[in-house]
Amino acid sequence: MKKILSFIVIAIIMTSCSSDNESSSTFKPSLTKLELATKVPSNLQQNSPQTYSQISQMEAYMNMGSMYMNNTTGKSATTNTWSYGGYTVIYSYELIGNQYHFNYTMTLNSVEYYSITGWENTDGSAGHWDYSINTSILGTPSSSNFNITFDWTRSSIGDYHFDMNFDMGASNNLHYVTNINHDLSGNSMFSMNSVQNYGTTWNSTGHGQFTDYTTTPPTVTNF
Repeated sequence: MKKILSFIVIAIIMTSCSSDNESSSTFKPSLTKLELATKVPSNLQQNSPQTYSQISQMEAYMNMGSMYMNNTTGKSATTNTWSYGGYTVIYSYELIGNQYHFNYTMTLNSVEYYSITGWENTDGSAGHWDYSINTSILGTPSSSNFNITFDWTRSSIGDYHFDMNFDMGASNNLHYVTNINHDLSGNSMFSMNSVQNYGTTWNSTGHGQFTDYTTTPPTVTNF
């Protein structure tokens, strides 16, 4: 996981590099930056650290997707290409109906190392991101690529639904589902290889129930 994050840092640095390919129209998406820590009870971190950690992980990937969609480089809405330290980036934005779409691909010596594509509704009500990381750059060329999909929706009253799949290859798939309601109550689920491991529900005051499904019978802890 640390190697993945290190590589993502390289990709983030490259989004700040400049390109010579500009046009007259600048793409300026309207983003909803989700700070999930403010959308759950403040004492949830203390009451259920494992649940809070899972939510924080989802927030990190959520914000990374937003970062790539947010055109901090000042690039235009058309396709842009630029290079840095032997890497080449192809980066494009497009407004299609009521959605902003983007595509970011990084290669080294014509080999694709990293890509992220996605869209977000212009009113911030839904979004989707696909990440793909070539594991050969992580020193494990025989493994499958790491693929992450992230989907989210926001209702008209401010209820959120998040769904993240982390496919690490070799039959190792992590699945996170979290619902956060406008009154700060919610629930979350974590599964590995389609088998539920943990589940949590909490109310607006940060109290609830944590269930560990890895034990027989499942262990239920009230907090």
